[in-house]
Amino acid sequence: MTIVERLIATHRMLEREIRRELRSVLPDAFRLSQLKKHKLAVKDRLHLYLPAPAARLALVPTRR
Repeated sequence: MTIVERLIATHRMLEREIRRELRSVLPDAFRLSQLKKHKLAVKDRLHLYLPAPAARLALVPTRR
């Protein structure tokens, strides 16, 4: 697995965790904040490896 694949997988995992937290009865604002910061850091790092249009395509959310 390449670094780009790992970053994309991590970004998707963080997106799932954010959605799960938002669906909870009492979302933890601090946890949400941390997850979103981590997700943004992963996205920023991904942009170092991919040009912007390719990075946007790679981060398109998958439907489940």
